[in-house]
Amino acid sequence: MIEQTDYQIDHLDTRLLGELQADARIGVLELSRRLGVARGTVQARLERLVQAGVIRNFSASLRLEALGYQVKAYVTVEVRQGQIESVIQPLSQIDEVVEVHSVAAQGDLLCLVAARSNQHLMDVLERIITVPDIARTSTAIVLKTQIENRCHQLLRPVDDK
Repeated sequence: MIEQTDYQIDHLDTRLLGELQADARIGVLELSRRLGVARGTVQARLERLVQAGVIRNFSASLRLEALGYQVKAYVTVEVRQGQIESVIQPLSQIDEVVEVHSVAAQGDLLCLVAARSNQHLMDVLERIITVPDIARTSTAIVLKTQIENRCHQLLRPVDDK
């Protein structure tokens, strides 16, 4: 993998990433047509963007609600001092734990949890709190998502920053 700081995004990369953000299913041939460059150029750029870690993967963006998970919550987890690594693996075994971030805040970890109902959320929270080395949790239930996860507005060549 190319070191992320070694790869500088240019105008063509920005346009390419914009097209992929709009339609991740687009093919290389269609990308080359839209961008007005050779198919080989698009393929080479895609490979470099993947190697540089700019593109993490090519996957579908799923709506949790459409999968039956009507309740989302952010769970702040406080871990016994020096034990963060010991709780990551057990948290990763709980399917409803969608994301886990180390944070500089009141707690040590911030987890996004998906649940089918409030009762299901309570069951998941009970599983989380039983993980050894977790001292306490606090939960904020998402009432409504105002802005979805997005990155397209950040697409700018490095020299434009």
